[in-house]
Amino acid sequence: MAGRPRFQMGQITVRGGSWVLRYRDHASGGGRKDWKLGLVADNPDIRKSETQKVEIRFADKIAKCRAEINQGHTNNTGGSTLADFIEQSYFPRLDWRMKVPAGNEMHIEPSTINSYRDIFKIYVRNSATAKIKLRDFTSRDGQRFKNFVRGVFTWAIADGAYDGINPMEAVKAGGWSKKSSAPSLAGLPDNERIRREKIRASNEHAYTLEEVADMLDKLPEPARTVCAVAAFTGLTRSELRGLKWDDYDERNSVINVQRKVWAGGGNGMHIGATKTDAREAAVTVIPVLKKILTKYKQASPRVGDGWMFRGEKLLRPLDLDNISRRDIPQHINGAWFGWHAFRRGLGTRLNEMGVDDKDIQLILRHADVSTTTAYYILPNIERAKAGMKKFGAMAQKKYGIKV
Repeated sequence: MAGRPRFQMGQITVRGGSWVLRYRDHASGGGRKDWKLGLVADNPDIRKSETQKVEIRFADKIAKCRAEINQGHTNNTGGSTLADFIEQSYFPRLDWRMKVPAGNEMHIEPSTINSYRDIFKIYVRNSATAKIKLRDFTSRDGQRFKNFVRGVFTWAIADGAYDGINPMEAVKAGGWSKKSSAPSLAGLPDNERIRREKIRASNEHAYTLEEVADMLDKLPEPARTVCAVAAFTGLTRSELRGLKWDDYDERNSVINVQRKVWAGGGNGMHIGATKTDAREAAVTVIPVLKKILTKYKQASPRVGDGWMFRGEKLLRPLDLDNISRRDIPQHINGAWFGWHAFRRGLGTRLNEMGVDDKDIQLILRHADVSTTTAYYILPNIERAKAGMKKFGAMAQKKYGIKV
C-alpha cells in the first residue's frame, strides 16, 4: 500500500526562461510539475545559481504554492513522535520562513528561531510529552504541555522576541491561573533556583524614574548612555545595538530606527531589518537625553561604520549582554532587571502620568495597542487603592450613598 504523500518544499530551478518551483503532483500520479514564479529576464540581479535570492524575491508565491500542494499532508507520518516532527518538519519550516523578507507576515526572526531551538533542546526534547506519537496525542497531553508553552511566550514577549498578545491566552486554561501554572522552584539547586527567580523578577519589573536616575548617577560609560537611551526611548536591546550616529538627527531631536543587531552568524552577530514596519519609525529625543548624547558623542565620535555603541577594539556593535553582566550590577547594588525593563518602565510611567494608551503605543512603536496595554503597562497597586478611595468619596458626596 502506498504511503501518504510527504510534505514537499519543492526545488527552485530555471525552465524555459522562467524561475519555477518544481514539485511532484501526487494528485496526477506523482509526476513532476512546475509552478511559474517569474521571468529570469525580469530579475537580472539574480544569477541562476542564487536560488536563495529567488526564495526571498518570490516568497509570497512560493508560500502559496507550498500551501496548496501540501494540503492535508505532513512532513512525517502519524507514527512519528512530537519531538521528531518538530525537528524534521517544524524547524525546517521556520528556517524557510527566516529567509522571507521582514515585513512579510511569513517572516520570523533568526533570534526567535534560536530561542525556540534552545527551549526545545533544554526543556522539550527529552520530556514525556515529546515522546508521544502524533497519532496518539490527545487533548489531555496538550493540556499538560499548554502551561509550559504559555510560559515560553510570556518570556518571548518580555524578551522582545515576540511582538503581540500571548497566543496561548486564547487556549482554555482549565481553571489554572498564570501564577498557579508556573512550575515550582522548590527542590532546585540554589544557583538554578536563584537564576530562575531573577528571570521571573525581570519579567515583572518596570524601572522607576528613581532607578534610572540612580543608574545615570553611578554607571560608567558606555553603560550610562546606553541605559539613558533605553530608558528615554524604549528601544529594545537589539535596536540599541543597531544604532549608528547617522540615525541620530540632532537638529530635529529624533532617532530614526533603521535596523537591529542580535547574536548569531559566523561573525558573532546578525544585522537585519526591524521586527515590524511600526518599529521603523522616528523616536523623539527629549532634552535631557539630547544633552547626554552630546556629551557622549564628544568622548566617542563617529569612527569606522559609525556604530553609536561599539567595542573599541573591533569597532563592532557593543555586546550588551557583556555590559549588563560586567559593567552594571556592581554599581547599583545588583538592582538590575534586564534591558526590557526600560521599555516596560517607559510604558508604565507614561501611563501613570495620564498619557493615552494609543499615544504610548506610538511611542513604543507597537503594531497593536493591545500589546502595549497587556505587557508594557504594569499595574500599580497604590495608584489603584488611591483611585478607589477617591471613587468612594465621590460616591458618598455626590450621590448621598449612606454607610
